[in-house]
Amino acid sequence: MRRRHRGKVEVALTAATPDVIAITLQEIVSLVEVLDHAHAQISHLSDAESDTVADASGAALVPSLFARVGLAAIQGFHDIPLLADEVGLLEAAVINLESYEGNEVVLVAGYGLLDLFAKRRKNVHPLREVHGILAFSEEAGDAVSGSATPSMT
Repeated sequence: MRRRHRGKVEVALTAATPDVIAITLQEIVSLVEVLDHAHAQISHLSDAESDTVADASGAALVPSLFARVGLAAIQGFHDIPLLADEVGLLEAAVINLESYEGNEVVLVAGYGLLDLFAKRRKNVHPLREVHGILAFSEEAGDAVSGSATPSMT
């Protein structure tokens, strides 16, 4: 179903929508730090092509995450959608960091995020796409629970 609302093209996602969790801005920051470090390590120690490195490190996800953060901020939402399948990219990045001599602090942060995300309730908000960017349709209270994300600083 398509709706036009104040100049925005919105597409409500259907029952075939994949599982999604709500994460915080601080968790996005930590996630991006882990993915960026994985990308740097794999690039430095591997002779793989850049597309392969971006996929193996999860760095290809970063632009989408930034777009979701921006849209959530514009909407006044605190929760940012992360597809359950995208958590697998974090897991792959952490595994690759173990193989490619990743920083121990970053590895601990990556494992901490994986633990937090595994405990997170799925599908607490309806989803939609706005100009191709995944977003929550509404935010009823705080869906994100638990303590703050592990920090690398």
